[in-house]
Amino acid sequence: MKKILGCLLFLSSMLTAAGQQLFLETGMLISSFDYKDSNGNSPGNLKGTYQGNFGLGGRIAVKQSPWHVSLLISNNKYGASCSDQTLGNYSEWYVSYLSLNLGVDYEFFKPPVQNADRKGFSFYLKGIFATEFFINGKQKLNSQVFDLAGVEEFDKPVYFLKAGTGVNYYLSRNYIVFAEYIFGRSILFGNYDGQEQLHYMTHCVSIGFLFNFSAKRK
Repeated sequence: MKKILGCLLFLSSMLTAAGQQLFLETGMLISSFDYKDSNGNSPGNLKGTYQGNFGLGGRIAVKQSPWHVSLLISNNKYGASCSDQTLGNYSEWYVSYLSLNLGVDYEFFKPPVQNADRKGFSFYLKGIFATEFFINGKQKLNSQVFDLAGVEEFDKPVYFLKAGTGVNYYLSRNYIVFAEYIFGRSILFGNYDGQEQLHYMTHCVSIGFLFNFSAKRK
């Protein structure tokens, strides 16, 4: 948690100094695990869970065009559960990651400036490449609880490709509230033939608030 707060404070100070857009978001993350063992088998009753996420980021316009580049630092939590009625076993997994998200979005139907202010709706499409680092996690097997720190499938960086859409509402030129939906799937680099494979699939619905420092300066 200290690492997360440190990263968020660093990003906030950098963006404030640069005079760009700073945003805060939180929402619901629906996750599922796609796991295969070394023989290519996967449990058929592995179910995802609902978890929360929050993050702080910055957004910069590309030469006053509809394109923007953003960087988001967030804390994402994932979970899954699995039961075996034959053996009477029940398992749960809960993991937390620090996520670094580099995004590109295209904003359209942006309301025009009227009387030196801007109000109304706009929409955007977004693509993201993310790298996530394990913070902590636990597995519960019946009445036993195991720490997932050091477990290879969870303890190495996870890479995501994400895409989605969102809507902005301009309260003014300086203040924007937004809502978005982002779908993500983790990807593996390298040859994993004959090895265990773990993919995450996520659906994230979030709301947020953006402050436009550059508009304030104008």
